[in-house]
Amino acid sequence: MRKVLLSLTSMMLVVSTAFAQIQVGAGYLNSADRVKANEDADANTTYLNGFYVGGGYSFRIVEGLKVTPGLYYAFAMRNDADQIGPLNLKGDVKEHYLNVPVMLSYGYGFTPDCKVFAYAGPTFSVGLSSRTTLSANVLGFAKDTELDNYDEDYDYSRVDCLLGGGLGMDLFKHYRIQVGYDFGLVNRYSGDGDPIRHRNQFTAGVAYVF
Repeated sequence: MRKVLLSLTSMMLVVSTAFAQIQVGAGYLNSADRVKANEDADANTTYLNGFYVGGGYSFRIVEGLKVTPGLYYAFAMRNDADQIGPLNLKGDVKEHYLNVPVMLSYGYGFTPDCKVFAYAGPTFSVGLSSRTTLSANVLGFAKDTELDNYDEDYDYSRVDCLLGGGLGMDLFKHYRIQVGYDFGLVNRYSGDGDPIRHRNQFTAGVAYVF
């Protein structure tokens, strides 16, 4: 019985490896932070720009249909400055995320060297760090203050789940181009009251498929 189990396990590993692909990639990320005072209020949106890097492992379900779990690091930042008379105010926001997408994709090959595909699925996201640096400069005197946005005083949750999808193209079997958009499903405002805060993200990047 043990030999049979070992044989079946070995066969499953061989089959899964034969129908699996590893990909590593990086690209541009635009993070939209949308805040509303309540459900009926207009949203105030600020945008952070940055990049992502990581990889995934694709498993073929049937011809053309795949599921791809992945692990990606993302960084986004925003710089704001304002001049009020002799007073110069500046605020820098920097955020770091760990994202775990699980995407279902379907592709069609026009030629052996050109394949297009569409993908969709959830992305589970955890905020590693979110900090705001406030700077004030007046008549040559400067003062800097750094805030941890995940401190309990600011009611900003680390955990998020995004849902989205996108389009991509594989060229010469190894080079991948893709763009996508994800909508944040979780209210990142963790305090009491009616405020609503969601983070959406746009991504565009390239990857190498082994």
